[in-house]
Formats: sequence, structure tokens, C-alpha cells
Amino acid sequence: MHALRHLSASEAINEGVDVYTLADLLGHEDPAFTLRRYVHRVTGAVEKARKAIGRRYRLAA
Repeated sequence: MHALRHLSASEAINEGVDVYTLADLLGHEDPAFTLRRYVHRVTGAVEKARKAIGRRYRLAA
């Protein structure tokens, strides 16, 4: 059961669910605990972040 919870939480982070929402869904009082427990390096995360930031700048210009 723990493995399924861990996988679901990790996938939620990978899909962009913010840590505060995820912590609430998991019943954690402290989002820092959620970060320590469930967040791992995501393949392609740097490029995904660059694209998201670039889109915001284009929209603001």
C-alpha cells in the first residue's frame, strides 16, 4: 500500500500538483515533510521549467 501511495504522490508532483495541495491530500500538516518524502528529480524537469517560464514572459510582453 505504501508503494502505491508513494507512486501516486510522485506522479502528482510530476504532473504539476503543487506541494501544498498534495500535502493536504495526503494528510500531512507540514508540506516540507511531503517534499522530503515524495519529491525526486524528474527527468526533463529543467526543460519543462524553462518552457513554462518562457511562456509566461511571452504572455507578459
